[in-house]
Amino acid sequence: VGLRLEYVDSAWVWRLRSAATREDLAGDRVDDPSYGKESIVDVRTLEVRASHDIELTEAEQRMPGTSAFAAAQLSGEQWPSPLIIEMSRVMDHGSPAWRITTCDTATNEHSVITVG
Repeated sequence: VGLRLEYVDSAWVWRLRSAATREDLAGDRVDDPSYGKESIVDVRTLEVRASHDIELTEAEQRMPGTSAFAAAQLSGEQWPSPLIIEMSRVMDHGSPAWRITTCDTATNEHSVITVG
């Protein structure tokens, strides 16, 4: 549902937010659209360093619209710059959208766009 690049304990990591499936004590699936997971993942190895349950925001629960892949393509990201450093779901005029932050690697200037 979202990601953010962070520098933690002398290493670059992705903070990933995602929808998750909740189960009851009997192991049956419980329909809970607000249930999610947040994980800290090492950028180089993709090793999960930590993970915990979260409550998703309204925008994160309402996924219809532009996919994360399509939003990333519309962001203007290209190698070597600018690079996406954050993607998050937000409400924009009552509809879910992606807020994308890119970083110009030459100047460290950040730009933010919203993609519906």
